[in-house]
Amino acid sequence: MTATRTRESKRTRKSIRLTARRLWPTALAVLLGVTTGCQSFSAGDLWKAETWTYENLTRPNVKLPDPPQQAVYRAGHWEQEGPLQPGTLAGDLASAKVLFERGDHGDAEKVFRWLAARAKKEKNPDIYEEALFYQAECQFAQRRYPAARETYETLLKEFPSSRFRGEAVQRQFAIAEYWLEDTRAEIREKEKNKDGWSFSLPRLVSFEKEKPTFDTEGHAQKVCEAIYIEDPAGPLAPQALYRAGGISFFRERYEEADTYYSMLVDQYPKSPLAPAALELAIQSKVNQVRGPAYDSRKLIEARQLVDTAMRSYPELEPKREQLERTLIAINEQQAEKDYSIAEFYRRTNHPGAAYFYYEIVRRRYPGTTWAAKATERMHELRSKVEAEAAAASENKETGTTR
Repeated sequence: MTATRTRESKRTRKSIRLTARRLWPTALAVLLGVTTGCQSFSAGDLWKAETWTYENLTRPNVKLPDPPQQAVYRAGHWEQEGPLQPGTLAGDLASAKVLFERGDHGDAEKVFRWLAARAKKEKNPDIYEEALFYQAECQFAQRRYPAARETYETLLKEFPSSRFRGEAVQRQFAIAEYWLEDTRAEIREKEKNKDGWSFSLPRLVSFEKEKPTFDTEGHAQKVCEAIYIEDPAGPLAPQALYRAGGISFFRERYEEADTYYSMLVDQYPKSPLAPAALELAIQSKVNQVRGPAYDSRKLIEARQLVDTAMRSYPELEPKREQLERTLIAINEQQAEKDYSIAEFYRRTNHPGAAYFYYEIVRRRYPGTTWAAKATERMHELRSKVEAEAAAASENKETGTTR
């Protein structure tokens, strides 16, 4: 008897531990006010947290209105058909749309989520696609933007050629624009105080239902990337790349900014944003090279972009003088890079190689201070180079005689 009670006690404790392991993420989310994916958590999300996945959803406790009568266009005129049957996927979807049109977005969202689960399980792609879209629309109408963004993303992953793709992309762009309001305010403040000292504390955490709990700016940038990937031929793709590049440029992540701006110029050369993106791409490339010790290939790319800007974009003609100054700065940086290579060979006692690179600097960058310095070094090294050449010639002759 004691052994039986001991076994039952062990099974009970094991069951409690397993239940705790399953429930602790939800409990932690409630305590911290966040859900999985760093989204804002609210009381309205408890229903979702309880069911957790589509497969476990049960019918929501929502009274559905009767499905409306359907009109079908046949033989050049509209014909009224009987109402859809309640309890069917099509009938319940039509009833949920009535709730949506009435403005009962909370109840409608629950029904659309449940219908999406049913349609996915019953392999009805048309209903599944429409239910996902309207679920996202309900979340958007309630200003629960993190949840809406996630559902729009799911829709376009499940249905890359969705008939709702245009609306879904527009909604996501609107969400990203809203999430970037704090960043814009910070940029304006910095511009206002650009001649003096200014400091603004970045907003790390948000407790608003409209924004992600952590890193709102980072989420906005990811949305911009997704818009480009989901609809690269759409009208918002260049704007999304430009926004993403602007975030990286402002945060001085110049390699990322260069990638976004260069993609915009390469893939959308006729976009109204292309000239500005080209100018910023040049600055991003130049800013990546912070001295002669860095790889100078970005300077070569920047020089090519300056040439493209002057030849192909008449919109940048008013900025020709600025572009020419940029070209001079690039020239100076490249001269410094080549001069530093010559200096390295001089310091390591390779006068011949050093003399060769000084000559490159003198010929490639005439009129610069680096060309003048290179000429001086060449005069200093001339006797050593001649001696080295004579010794090499003598060794060669000696080796031939032997």
